Amino acid sequence: MLSPVILFSYKRSNHTKQVLEALSMCQNSENTPLIIYSDGAKPTASSKDKEEIKKTRQVLKEFKEEKENHFLSIEIYESELNKGLAKSVKEGIRTQFDKYEKIIVLEDDIVPQKGFLKYMNEALEIYENENSVWGISSYAYPLINENNVKQDTFFLPINSSWGWATWKTTWNKIDFDIESIFQKFNQNSITAKECNFGGYYYYQILEAQREQKVDSWAGFLMASMLLEKGWFLFPKYSLSKNIGFDATGTHCTEEDLFFNSPVIDFIELKKIPLSIENDGKIEVEKTLKKQFGKPSIFKRIQNKLDPNSSYFIVKRIRSILNKK
Repeated sequence: MLSPVILFSYKRSNHTKQVLEALSMCQNSENTPLIIYSDGAKPTASSKDKEEIKKTRQVLKEFKEEKENHFLSIEIYESELNKGLAKSVKEGIRTQFDKYEKIIVLEDDIVPQKGFLKYMNEALEIYENENSVWGISSYAYPLINENNVKQDTFFLPINSSWGWATWKTTWNKIDFDIESIFQKFNQNSITAKECNFGGYYYYQILEAQREQKVDSWAGFLMASMLLEKGWFLFPKYSLSKNIGFDATGTHCTEEDLFFNSPVIDFIELKKIPLSIENDGKIEVEKTLKKQFGKPSIFKRIQNKLDPNSSYFIVKRIRSILNKK
C-alpha cells in the first residue's frame, strides 16, 4: 500500500471532477487509498452556493461508484457545517495521521500529472528520516533562467500547498499558535525580510492571521519550518497544475501565468545532497524578487492605477485566502 491521498473539496464541481479524473489516471493509483473531505455550506451561503456544494458532492458520489476500482479504497467525509479550508485541512490531516505515517495532500483545484503519485511516494521514502526535510512539493516555481538549474529536484526554505506531502513526525512539529510563532520570531530575531523569501509576503500573511483577517494553515507550516531551519523538496518542473485562477472571471494576466510553471509527467527521482545552497534556490529567489520585489515610486503609482498589476493581484490573493 502506498501513502494515501487526502483531497479537500468544497463547491467547485468542475474543478473537483478534473482533479479526480487526473488522479485516477496516475501511475500507482490502484495501490493508493483516496480520502475526500467535502466541506459544508456557510451560514450565509446563497442558494447558488448550496446548489454547487450539492453538485460537487454528487460528482464525488458518482466518481466513487465509477472509479473505486482505480484506487485501493475511496472514503468520502461530508461536513454538515462549513469548517473553512484551514480547519478542514488541520482536522483531516490530524485524523488520518492516527492511521498513516505519511500522507499526500491535494485541494480541489490542483490537477496531478501521471507521475504525481510515483514522485510523491518515492520522495517520501527517500527523505523519511531526514529531519531537515519537512515536506515534498509537486508544484514547481517558474524559473527565469531554467537552464541554470541542472538538477531535477532541489530544496527551498519555503513550502507549497499546491500538491504536497509530509510525514506524521513532521506534522507534529508544527506550531499552530500564532502568538507562540511571533514570540519565537522575537526570540530568534527573525524579521519580515528574513521570513519573506524572494520578497514574497509570508510575514504579512502571518500578521493577517494574527489579526484574524485570514485563516491560512500553510503559514504555520512555513513559520515552523523557518524556525527549525527546515526545507521542502521541489521539482524543476511541476507535476501538478493549479486550475483555480480561471474561476475568478477576470482576464488572464502575466501575474496569473506566473503561478503556473511548465508541467511534466514523470521525474526520475534521485537522492540529492542535503543542502539549501543550490542553483534552484538561487533561480527561484530571483524569480520571486522580480515578481514581488518592491517597485520604484513610479511603478507603485502605476500599479495602483492598473487593475492587472501585482498590487491588485496581491489584493486578489488575500481575498482568496479570506474566502477559503
